[in-house]
Amino acid sequence: MQNPYPPNPQPELARERNRIAADRSLLSFIRSSVTLISIGVGINQVSSIFVPIVSYLGYWIYLLSVLMVGVGVITLVFAAHDYRGELKRLQQPEYYFTPRWSLGGVTGWIILVAGLLTLLRLLRTPVY
Repeated sequence: MQNPYPPNPQPELARERNRIAADRSLLSFIRSSVTLISIGVGINQVSSIFVPIVSYLGYWIYLLSVLMVGVGVITLVFAAHDYRGELKRLQQPEYYFTPRWSLGGVTGWIILVAGLLTLLRLLRTPVY
C-alpha cells in the first residue's frame, strides 16, 4: 500500500538553509579578517611616516599593527574550522544544535581589549 502523503521536505530544507547560513557566516568572517589584516598593514605603513616625528609611539604602533594582523589571521583560521565542523554536522543523519562560543563576539572582545590597552598606553605617554 502506498503512502497517501508525500514525504516531508522540511528536514532537507532546514539542512539547506543551515548550509547557506554557514556559507554566509564564513564569507562575512573572511571579509572581517581581510579588514583587520588591512588595517594592521595600513597602521604599520602610516606609522613609518610618523615615527620619525613622534618616535616614542613607534613600539606601540608596531604592536597594535601586529595585533590587528594576528587577530585577523586567527579569526580566519577559527572561522574555517567552525565552517568545516558545521558541514560535518550537517552530513550526520541526526542533525542537532550544539551551543558554542560566538566567533564574532570573541573577536570583538579581543579587539576591544587591545584598543583599550593601546588607548591607556597612549594616554600615559608624555606629549613633547
